Amino acid sequence: MIIAKPEVRPDGLYSQSQAARALHVDRHTVARYAARGLIKFRRRKAGRRPVTTGAEIVRCWRSVYHL
Repeated sequence: MIIAKPEVRPDGLYSQSQAARALHVDRHTVARYAARGLIKFRRRKAGRRPVTTGAEIVRCWRSVYHL
């Protein structure tokens, strides 16, 4: 994970892989964060894939770095 704040749109929707790229971690790490409740995903109606918001990615980043 990077120390710099991830550059994401707060209202944008991001897949698990896109969230991992924004946080500079592996997608499996993002899955572990989700299991621990550090980042929340919801299912899109179209395609039923899990997505999260940019604001949620930043919240996860802050909780990991305790900012």
